[in-house]
Amino acid sequence: MNRYREIDKNAWPRRTVFEYYRTFQNQLFNITLEVNAEPAYRMAKRTGRSFFLSMLYPLLRAVNAVPALRQRILDGERVVEFEHTAALTPILGADDTFTMALTEYADRFDAFLRQAEPAVAAAKRGEFDPAVRRRQDYFCASCVPWYGFSSLTQAALRLDQSIVILAWGKMNRSFTIPVALQLNHALADGRHVGLFLEALEKEIGSMAAYEC
Repeated sequence: MNRYREIDKNAWPRRTVFEYYRTFQNQLFNITLEVNAEPAYRMAKRTGRSFFLSMLYPLLRAVNAVPALRQRILDGERVVEFEHTAALTPILGADDTFTMALTEYADRFDAFLRQAEPAVAAAKRGEFDPAVRRRQDYFCASCVPWYGFSSLTQAALRLDQSIVILAWGKMNRSFTIPVALQLNHALADGRHVGLFLEALEKEIGSMAAYEC
Protein backbone atom coordinates (compact mmCIF):
# COMPACT_ATOMS: atom_id res chain seq x y z
CA MET A 1 0.00 0.00 0.00
CA ASN A 2 1.20 3.50 -0.82
CA ARG A 3 2.12 5.95 1.89
CA TYR A 4 -0.58 8.26 3.20
CA ARG A 5 -1.15 11.08 5.63
CA GLU A 6 -4.14 11.39 7.93
CA ILE A 7 -5.99 14.67 7.55
CA ASP A 8 -6.44 16.71 10.73
CA LYS A 9 -10.11 17.55 10.40
CA ASN A 10 -9.84 20.28 13.04
CA ALA A 11 -7.60 22.22 10.64
CA TRP A 12 -9.27 21.02 7.42
CA PRO A 13 -11.04 23.75 5.42
CA ARG A 14 -13.48 21.16 4.07
CA ARG A 15 -14.56 19.86 7.48
CA THR A 16 -18.00 21.52 7.48
CA VAL A 17 -18.78 20.32 3.94
CA PHE A 18 -17.49 16.85 4.79
CA GLU A 19 -19.67 16.57 7.89
CA TYR A 20 -22.73 17.85 6.02
CA TYR A 21 -22.50 15.30 3.21
CA ARG A 22 -21.72 12.48 5.66
CA THR A 23 -25.31 12.88 6.91
CA PHE A 24 -26.65 11.91 3.44
CA GLN A 25 -27.91 8.39 2.84
CA ASN A 26 -26.54 8.60 -0.72
CA GLN A 27 -23.27 10.54 -0.72
CA LEU A 28 -22.29 9.68 -4.30
CA PHE A 29 -22.59 11.75 -7.45
CA ASN A 30 -21.97 10.75 -11.06
CA ILE A 31 -20.85 12.94 -13.94
CA THR A 32 -19.90 12.18 -17.55
CA LEU A 33 -17.31 14.22 -19.47
CA GLU A 34 -16.25 14.36 -23.12
CA VAL A 35 -12.52 14.18 -23.81
CA ASN A 36 -10.45 14.39 -27.00
CA ALA A 37 -8.44 11.15 -27.13
CA GLU A 38 -6.74 11.77 -30.49
CA PRO A 39 -3.14 12.27 -29.19
CA ALA A 40 -3.24 8.98 -27.26
CA TYR A 41 -4.89 7.14 -30.15
CA ARG A 42 -2.38 8.34 -32.74
CA MET A 43 0.56 7.54 -30.46
CA ALA A 44 -0.77 4.03 -29.91
CA LYS A 45 -1.23 3.48 -33.66
CA ARG A 46 2.22 4.87 -34.44
CA THR A 47 4.07 2.78 -31.86
CA GLY A 48 1.93 -0.35 -31.87
CA ARG A 49 1.04 0.08 -28.21
CA SER A 50 -2.29 -0.82 -26.66
CA PHE A 51 -4.82 2.02 -27.00
CA PHE A 52 -6.42 0.72 -23.80
CA LEU A 53 -3.20 1.23 -21.82
CA SER A 54 -2.49 4.46 -23.70
CA MET A 55 -5.73 5.82 -22.23
CA LEU A 56 -5.47 4.17 -18.82
CA TYR A 57 -2.13 5.86 -18.17
CA PRO A 58 -3.34 9.49 -18.59
CA LEU A 59 -6.46 8.62 -16.59
CA LEU A 60 -4.24 7.27 -13.80
CA ARG A 61 -2.08 10.39 -13.93
CA ALA A 62 -5.10 12.71 -13.93
CA VAL A 63 -6.70 11.06 -10.89
CA ASN A 64 -3.41 11.34 -9.02
CA ALA A 65 -3.08 15.01 -9.98
CA VAL A 66 -6.12 15.92 -7.82
CA PRO A 67 -5.51 15.38 -4.08
CA ALA A 68 -9.22 15.02 -3.32
CA LEU A 69 -9.37 11.98 -5.61
CA ARG A 70 -6.58 10.34 -3.59
CA GLN A 71 -8.51 10.73 -0.34
CA ARG A 72 -10.37 7.89 1.32
CA ILE A 73 -12.65 7.58 4.35
CA LEU A 74 -11.45 4.83 6.71
CA ASP A 75 -13.05 3.37 9.83
CA GLY A 76 -16.14 5.50 9.49
CA GLU A 77 -14.77 9.03 9.81
CA ARG A 78 -10.97 9.05 9.44
CA VAL A 79 -9.84 10.76 6.23
CA VAL A 80 -6.49 9.84 4.70
CA GLU A 81 -4.76 11.13 1.58
CA PHE A 82 -2.58 8.66 -0.28
CA GLU A 83 0.66 9.75 -1.90
CA HIS A 84 -0.37 7.82 -5.03
CA THR A 85 -3.27 5.61 -6.06
CA ALA A 86 -3.24 2.65 -8.43
CA ALA A 87 -5.91 1.72 -11.00
CA LEU A 88 -7.89 -1.51 -10.64
CA THR A 89 -9.36 -2.42 -14.01
CA PRO A 90 -11.41 -5.37 -15.33
CA ILE A 91 -9.84 -7.31 -18.22
CA LEU A 92 -11.91 -9.45 -20.57
CA GLY A 93 -10.73 -13.03 -20.93
CA ALA A 94 -11.24 -15.57 -23.70
CA ASP A 95 -14.32 -16.99 -21.93
CA ASP A 96 -16.08 -13.59 -21.87
CA THR A 97 -15.57 -13.18 -18.12
CA PHE A 98 -13.63 -10.41 -16.43
CA THR A 99 -10.61 -10.62 -14.12
CA MET A 100 -9.19 -7.58 -12.38
CA ALA A 101 -5.71 -6.18 -13.04
CA LEU A 102 -3.95 -3.74 -10.72
CA THR A 103 -1.79 -1.14 -12.45
CA GLU A 104 0.39 0.97 -10.20
CA TYR A 105 1.14 4.67 -10.54
CA ALA A 106 4.26 5.61 -12.53
CA ASP A 107 5.91 8.90 -13.50
CA ARG A 108 6.60 7.75 -17.06
CA PHE A 109 4.61 5.79 -19.63
CA ASP A 110 7.41 3.28 -20.25
CA ALA A 111 7.66 2.54 -16.51
CA PHE A 112 3.88 2.17 -16.37
CA LEU A 113 3.92 -0.30 -19.27
CA ARG A 114 6.60 -2.47 -17.65
CA GLN A 115 4.24 -3.39 -14.82
CA ALA A 116 0.85 -2.86 -16.51
CA GLU A 117 1.41 -5.19 -19.48
CA PRO A 118 2.22 -8.25 -17.30
CA ALA A 119 -0.72 -7.43 -15.01
CA VAL A 120 -3.10 -7.34 -17.98
CA ALA A 121 -1.64 -10.58 -19.39
CA ALA A 122 -2.14 -12.30 -16.03
CA ALA A 123 -5.74 -11.08 -15.83
CA LYS A 124 -6.43 -12.48 -19.32
CA ARG A 125 -5.33 -15.84 -17.93
CA GLY A 126 -7.77 -15.41 -15.04
CA GLU A 127 -5.06 -14.69 -12.45
CA PHE A 128 -5.76 -12.13 -9.71
CA ASP A 129 -4.73 -11.81 -6.05
CA PRO A 130 -7.96 -11.12 -4.11
CA ALA A 131 -5.90 -9.60 -1.28
CA VAL A 132 -5.62 -6.49 -3.48
CA ARG A 133 -9.23 -5.67 -2.60
CA ARG A 134 -8.19 -5.06 1.01
CA ARG A 135 -6.22 -2.05 -0.19
CA GLN A 136 -7.77 1.42 -0.29
CA ASP A 137 -5.14 3.12 -2.44
CA TYR A 138 -6.71 2.45 -5.82
CA PHE A 139 -9.58 3.62 -7.98
CA CYS A 140 -11.71 1.45 -10.25
CA ALA A 141 -11.37 2.09 -14.00
CA SER A 142 -13.48 0.25 -16.56
CA CYS A 143 -13.27 0.50 -20.33
CA VAL A 144 -16.43 -0.19 -22.36
CA PRO A 145 -15.10 -0.03 -25.94
CA TRP A 146 -18.27 -1.37 -27.61
CA TYR A 147 -20.35 1.81 -27.36
CA GLY A 148 -20.29 5.45 -26.38
CA PHE A 149 -22.57 7.01 -23.80
CA SER A 150 -23.75 10.46 -22.81
CA SER A 151 -24.45 9.55 -19.19
CA LEU A 152 -23.51 6.66 -16.93
CA THR A 153 -24.34 5.84 -13.31
CA GLN A 154 -21.90 3.47 -11.67
CA ALA A 155 -22.76 0.56 -9.40
CA ALA A 156 -22.04 1.17 -5.73
CA LEU A 157 -21.19 -1.36 -3.03
CA ARG A 158 -22.23 1.24 -0.45
CA LEU A 159 -23.76 4.70 -0.85
CA ASP A 160 -21.04 6.19 1.36
CA GLN A 161 -18.05 4.58 -0.35
CA SER A 162 -15.03 6.79 -1.04
CA ILE A 163 -13.12 4.83 -3.70
CA VAL A 164 -13.31 6.66 -7.02
CA ILE A 165 -15.13 4.76 -9.77
CA LEU A 166 -14.32 5.66 -13.38
CA ALA A 167 -15.34 4.36 -16.82
CA TRP A 168 -14.59 5.38 -20.38
CA GLY A 169 -16.34 4.38 -23.58
CA LYS A 170 -15.92 3.98 -27.32
CA MET A 171 -14.12 6.73 -29.24
CA ASN A 172 -16.25 8.36 -31.93
CA ARG A 173 -15.21 9.65 -35.36
CA SER A 174 -14.22 12.99 -33.83
CA PHE A 175 -11.75 11.16 -31.54
CA THR A 176 -13.92 12.00 -28.52
CA ILE A 177 -14.48 9.53 -25.71
CA PRO A 178 -16.92 9.71 -22.79
CA VAL A 179 -15.38 9.51 -19.30
CA ALA A 180 -17.71 8.90 -16.34
CA LEU A 181 -16.77 9.55 -12.72
CA GLN A 182 -18.42 8.54 -9.48
CA LEU A 183 -17.20 10.49 -6.45
CA ASN A 184 -18.15 10.89 -2.81
CA HIS A 185 -19.52 14.41 -2.31
CA ALA A 186 -18.06 14.55 1.20
CA LEU A 187 -14.59 14.58 -0.39
CA ALA A 188 -15.09 16.13 -3.83
CA ASP A 189 -17.36 18.42 -5.80
CA GLY A 190 -17.62 20.03 -9.23
CA ARG A 191 -14.41 22.01 -8.77
CA HIS A 192 -12.44 18.79 -8.35
CA VAL A 193 -14.08 17.31 -11.45
CA GLY A 194 -12.91 20.40 -13.34
CA LEU A 195 -9.36 19.94 -12.05
CA PHE A 196 -9.46 16.29 -13.10
CA LEU A 197 -10.64 17.21 -16.60
CA GLU A 198 -7.92 19.85 -16.93
CA ALA A 199 -5.27 17.35 -15.84
CA LEU A 200 -6.64 14.63 -18.12
CA GLU A 201 -6.62 16.85 -21.20
CA LYS A 202 -3.02 17.82 -20.42
CA GLU A 203 -1.94 14.20 -19.86
CA ILE A 204 -3.59 12.95 -23.05
CA GLY A 205 -1.96 15.78 -24.99
CA SER A 206 1.45 14.81 -23.64
CA MET A 207 1.02 11.24 -24.95
CA ALA A 208 1.79 12.51 -28.46
CA ALA A 209 5.47 12.85 -27.47
CA TYR A 210 5.95 9.21 -26.39
CA GLU A 211 7.95 7.02 -28.74
CA CYS A 212 8.30 3.92 -26.53
